[in-house]
Amino acid sequence: RSRAGDTIFNGADDDASGTIAIVSVAEAMAALPVAPKRSMVFLLVSGEEKGLWGSEWYAENPSAPIEQYVANFNADMVGRNWPDTIVAIGKEHSDLGETLRRVNSEHPEIGMTAIDDLWPDERFYFRSDHYNFARKGVPILFFFNGTHDDYHGRDDEPNRIDHDKAARIAKLIFYLGVDIGNALNPPEWNPESYRQIVLGR
Repeated sequence: RSRAGDTIFNGADDDASGTIAIVSVAEAMAALPVAPKRSMVFLLVSGEEKGLWGSEWYAENPSAPIEQYVANFNADMVGRNWPDTIVAIGKEHSDLGETLRRVNSEHPEIGMTAIDDLWPDERFYFRSDHYNFARKGVPILFFFNGTHDDYHGRDDEPNRIDHDKAARIAKLIFYLGVDIGNALNPPEWNPESYRQIVLGR
């Protein structure tokens, strides 16, 4: 800290918490004795605050044809607010919502309640990196704990992170990934949501 005070925006929740969650899921997937049947891409991108730049570039230049991507899970701010609750934005737009409900119920030890978007007027669905996959036709779930007083501020510090909560959300994403990775059929869009989000009609 300088004599003038802390001038560094560490971004512990936004979005080191989500970044660490995704890296943790990747490590857990790599440690499985038998890999899921579907391939997985673990993507950490930059430029989200400037306009979803990194995810936009990847969605236009994917490592495999975008039509082969069956789901996208985004963790953006998962280390604050309620200890046992996470907002799962987008679950009403595809049967990923039902898959989330089922997988969560199969793992009560996680102790996490996934709820609907509490802030639809804020349009968070369109403001994080999953959106560039959704508009390409990939069903998504966006795990998000909402904003707080330290959002985009100097006080978004590591000592304010609920590490246990973030770890449990990572476990939930891991189990979801295993389930989708081994499922016979890919997730399916709600037809009306597909029409609006993907086709823009």
